Amino acid sequence: MATSYRRRRIFWSIVLLTAALLFYVSTLGSSPLFSLPESLKDLGYSPSSSRAGQMALAKLKAATWGKSRAREIDALLHFVTQYPERRLNEDEGHINVKDVGRVMVDPEKTVDLSVYAPDGEINWEAYVRVLQEENPVVVFSKTYCPYSQRAKSLLQNYELYPPPVVVELNTRSDGPIIQKILARLTGRRTVPNVLLHGKSLGGSDDIHLLHDEHQLKGILEEGGLQVNGAFAGLQVNPA
Repeated sequence: MATSYRRRRIFWSIVLLTAALLFYVSTLGSSPLFSLPESLKDLGYSPSSSRAGQMALAKLKAATWGKSRAREIDALLHFVTQYPERRLNEDEGHINVKDVGRVMVDPEKTVDLSVYAPDGEINWEAYVRVLQEENPVVVFSKTYCPYSQRAKSLLQNYELYPPPVVVELNTRSDGPIIQKILARLTGRRTVPNVLLHGKSLGGSDDIHLLHDEHQLKGILEEGGLQVNGAFAGLQVNPA
């Protein structure tokens, strides 16, 4: 009898302990300490909606992945190619960014990627893909600079497709800001600055040297560009 009594007591003790534990866990949702992150709340996640939670987590993962894959140089190139009328200092030294407000850009410091998509529409995975496919070459130049003119002339003779995007810094109010950002990101402080997929090929002397050594055509073709015109049949030497 004693043994049977002890077994029943152990059994009911386990049942009561389990019930108490379940009750405690059920109250955690209302505790600030164990509340969900705001990012998940904003995306519509709640413990009572597993499907919504899964969708929210998928959105959060996609946003995080896109931002981690995009570099600041990609974001800058997106800005100058997709927002040709916008300026980093358009509003008394600030830029107006949707859902953020007026932002003053310090070119010496890392700029948040959202600044480079000022309309608030952010899909860095798609933006980087557009850069790779449609705008692989971007040339930062100044209209009066003879070295810039020489570099642009050489690239023009390659008749590239897609054609290079040329950004004339001296015609933009934020030209000095962009030039300092480029110096920080590419290590090159002067123009021209020829970028292929966000990586600097250098200036006029650099690309002319690559051309003279029959390497420039191969580099451009490896970057996904078509070379036409006079240099289409140029023999390529390995880099």
